[in-house]
Amino acid sequence: SLTNAAGCDSIATLILNVNAVLTDTTTVTICANQLPYSWNGVDYTAAGTYVDSLTTAAGCDSIATLILNVNLVLTDTTTVTICVNQLPYSWNGVDYTAAGTYVDSLTTVAGCDSVATLILNVNAVLTDTTTVTICANQLPYSWNGVDYAAAGTYVDSLTTAAGCDSIATLILNVNALLTDTTTVTICANQLPYSWNGVDYTTAGTYVDSLFSAAGCDSIATLILRVNTVSGSTTIDSTCANQPYIWNGNSYTTSGTYSVTLVNAAGCDSIAELVLLVKPIPLLVVNDPPPVCEPLTINLTAPSITAGSDPGLIFTYWMDSLASIPLVNPSAVGVSGTYYIKALGGNSCTSTKPVGVTVSIFKLIAGIRYPTVTTGPNTPTPLSARDIGLSYVWSPPVGLSSAFIREPIFNYDRQTEYLINIARDNGCITVDTVLVKIGLPEPPLRSDIFVPKAWTPNNDGHNDKLFPLTVNIRELKYFRVFNRWGQLVFETNVIGSGWNGIFQGQPAVMDVYTWTVEAIGVDGKHYKKAGNSVLIR
Repeated sequence: SLTNAAGCDSIATLILNVNAVLTDTTTVTICANQLPYSWNGVDYTAAGTYVDSLTTAAGCDSIATLILNVNLVLTDTTTVTICVNQLPYSWNGVDYTAAGTYVDSLTTVAGCDSVATLILNVNAVLTDTTTVTICANQLPYSWNGVDYAAAGTYVDSLTTAAGCDSIATLILNVNALLTDTTTVTICANQLPYSWNGVDYTTAGTYVDSLFSAAGCDSIATLILRVNTVSGSTTIDSTCANQPYIWNGNSYTTSGTYSVTLVNAAGCDSIAELVLLVKPIPLLVVNDPPPVCEPLTINLTAPSITAGSDPGLIFTYWMDSLASIPLVNPSAVGVSGTYYIKALGGNSCTSTKPVGVTVSIFKLIAGIRYPTVTTGPNTPTPLSARDIGLSYVWSPPVGLSSAFIREPIFNYDRQTEYLINIARDNGCITVDTVLVKIGLPEPPLRSDIFVPKAWTPNNDGHNDKLFPLTVNIRELKYFRVFNRWGQLVFETNVIGSGWNGIFQGQPAVMDVYTWTVEAIGVDGKHYKKAGNSVLIR
C-alpha cells in the first residue's frame, strides 16, 4: 500500500511473468568422411558434446546442446597365398587371375564406408629340365625313381615345399652302338689286305671293337672277298630284227663269242656268249573285197612265207598301233586299216605290222515315193532319186525302159515298182513307188511355219522355237540369230528346236531372226525367214 499525494492509500499491483531459460539437445551420428559437421553456423571436426547460448524471441537465454557421434571408416586386409593352378581366386564375389593387391569398398551396418584389401600372392609352377646323354649299353636310365629304357623326353609332376606343382623334364639322349661294315673285293695278288692295322691273308668276315668319340662301343666289320681270275658263260637268244648288245658290241648272227675284261677289282675276267639268232615271221596279206552295210568282213590269218617260225599268234589293231588291240577278230564291221602283227612260237614278232584295208560302205536307206495316179494307157513320167550309177525297175512292165532313172509309164494296170539303185561303191538302195490307175489325187501341199513367239519356261507349252512342217520330207537347216547377227542355234532335224539357252546361259528377252530351208514331198525347195520374240 502506498499513500498518494493526497494522503490517500494507493494500491499498486505487480503482475510478474518469468520466462524460463529454453534448453535443446540434438544428437547426431555421422561417418568420419562426413566431417566437418556444421551446427548453428559452426563447423565441428571431431566427435563430442557442444553447448551454444542463444537468445529467444522473448529475449531470454536459450541453451542448445549438440551430441556429435562419429563412426570410423573400417579397414580390413586379407593376405592369401595360392598356387598358379588354383587361379582364378574368388574374393567378395570377384574372380582374380593374377597376383596383386586389390582394394574393395563396402558399406558397414552403420552405413559408413568399409575398405577391404586383398594381398594375393601366387606361387608359380616350378619347371626343371635335365638333359642326359648316355650310351645304349647304359640303359636303363634311372630318374626320379623310374627306369627309362629308350631315348626320349619324359615329364614328371612333383610338389614343391609351397605345395604347388613342379614339372620336371628329362631329355634323354642315347648314343647307339656304332656299327660299320666295310665290304672289299680284291684280287688274289693284292693279298695281304691291311685293315685297322691288321693284315688279312684270306677272304672272310672280321670284327673289331673300337670306341667312338662319344665314348661308346663301336663295332667295325670287314667283309673281305678275294677274286681269282674268273670266267662266265652267257647263253641267250634274240630275234633277227633285234640286234643283241653284249659288252658294248652288237651281234646279229648266231655263234659263240668271247671277250677278256677287267672287273671292278682289277682282276681278269673271261666272258663267253653263246648266241642264237631266231627267225622272225614274214607275212603276206591281201585286202578283202569291199562290202556294203550291214555285212561284215572276216579278217583271216595271213599266209606265212618260207623260213618263218610256225605256231604264230596274230594280233590286230584298228587304224593306229596306239589303239586298243583287237585280238583275233572273226569279223569287223567298220571301215579302216587293220594292222596285223605276228608273234611266233619262238617269241619273235614281225618286224613291221602289215596293214589290211577294210572297206564297208554305208548303205543309203530306201524310201517310198508319193503315189502317182494316172489314167489307163496315159504316158506318165516317173523319176527315181539321183543317187546312183545304174537303175533297175522291177517288174519291168509298163515302162519305156526298166534301166533308166526316169522312164515313161504307159499301162492300164496299177503297178508297184521296186527301184534298185546301184551306187559307185557297189551298194544297192531299193526305193518303192506305187502307180495307181484312175483320177489323179490332188497334189500334196508342202509348207513351213515358225511361231512369232515362244516361252522357254519348262512348263511343257511352247518351250522351244522350231519350224512347224507340213508334208516336208527333209529339213535342210533351221538357224536362229540374235540382233547382232550371231548364230545362236542351228539344226536340220524336224521337230528339234531352240530352248533359249546360248553358251550355257539363258538368252535375254529379245527379237531373234530365223531362216529355214526344207524339201517338200513334191521335191520342191522351200525357204523362209522371219522374226520371233523370246518371252520369259
